[in-house]
Amino acid sequence: MNDPEAVDDLIAQLPEWATTEEIADIMRVKAQTVLKWNREYGLKSVSIGSRVRRYRKKDVRDFLLTSDEAAD
Repeated sequence: MNDPEAVDDLIAQLPEWATTEEIADIMRVKAQTVLKWNREYGLKSVSIGSRVRRYRKKDVRDFLLTSDEAAD
């Protein structure tokens, strides 16, 4: 499990419902990586239409707390 305080500091500036790009920016990865986390590693999202996704801050936090437990 990752450090909860570090995760909270990292996502502190995220809005309650974040875009793929906002998450990519705080994590310093490409948007495609966030989409991969969604498809393959269980990062929860809500689809709004065919091209718009939103990620709830709580779900991002939960994903980051347990992401080091995921097998490659």
